[in-house]
Amino acid sequence: MVVIAGDRQGMPSIVDESGREPEIVISSLREELKGRFDRDMTVSVVPADGDPRTAQTETYELDTDNPTQQKESPEKRLEELSENLAALQSTAGESDVLRALDIGGRPTADAENKALYVFDSGVSTAGPLAMQNGLLGPETDVAEIVGQLRTTGNIPHLNGVEVHWWGLGQVMDPQGTPPVWAKTKLEELWTAIVEAGEGTVVFHDDAVQATAPTGELPAVTPVTFSDVVAKPVAVTIPESQISFQPDTAEYAAPDAAARTLTELVSTLETSSAEALWVTGCTANPEGVAAEWMQQLSEERARTIARSLEGAGLSTTVHVQGLGPACPGRTPETEGGEGLEAAQAKNRRVLITSTKPAPVAVQD
Repeated sequence: MVVIAGDRQGMPSIVDESGREPEIVISSLREELKGRFDRDMTVSVVPADGDPRTAQTETYELDTDNPTQQKESPEKRLEELSENLAALQSTAGESDVLRALDIGGRPTADAENKALYVFDSGVSTAGPLAMQNGLLGPETDVAEIVGQLRTTGNIPHLNGVEVHWWGLGQVMDPQGTPPVWAKTKLEELWTAIVEAGEGTVVFHDDAVQATAPTGELPAVTPVTFSDVVAKPVAVTIPESQISFQPDTAEYAAPDAAARTLTELVSTLETSSAEALWVTGCTANPEGVAAEWMQQLSEERARTIARSLEGAGLSTTVHVQGLGPACPGRTPETEGGEGLEAAQAKNRRVLITSTKPAPVAVQD
């Protein structure tokens, strides 16, 4: 069983620490979890912070010494889980709920019981769904966002998983309360993402009554929900449009590259996105180390980024190189279009408003 919890301000927000025995105070969450402790249970907890990973895995054994102890055992195991949750806290700044879903979804998809439990506001501030970039607005096309996540390889693996989600849209300081439209869009967005990952989601609307975490907490950037929608960006610059000298990050035709990128700046500025990713992609030539190709692709992406900034792009630009591991790559095999044609297609640069994730290279 996997529990994803964070609510952007640390793990203890899920429990009430006022008494000797911490208690999960979201009634339906408590009942859902209690129902799972009718047998020995291994529970993994994933804090939905800016660098989500499994922070704790504990085995809770059912008492079977006598019928009375067995009947009381689920309640006791739940108290133990609450105490363990109270001792946990997010360690990294920001909140990457999308990645936490993938980390929690993969083992859950392989489990006999495919229920995944999430306690989080859904207001992501890191990763491909960083909402402080103006990603979410009243007229946001959720299908377009999901399409871009799919293109960049960022759909979480939730094959057959049923996600039970509490606390959506419920936030704590310094995050201001989202407007009504934002709560509606959050539910629409996360539903579409879960379904794209081949899962289902049930949102529970219980009012959360929990003690606020104390002590120093990782920094989280508040999201300003604006009526101005930032248009998603997904631009591919193929080798046929801008090419480089072999094995270098120098343009083969500098003047033509400058004209192309200058024309592109006005299009990128209309997105109103606060940040863009320039990602370099290469072919996968036989006998060449992937690490070298990754470095070359990053240098080429940096060249493109500098040219865009020199042409007047005011948006913050991040750079990465994925070498041959770019999403949407063409398999480089003999036959079909031919090896050279496939390699030419893979030599490209991506400009996106979300960070593309690497894919497996299987040629």
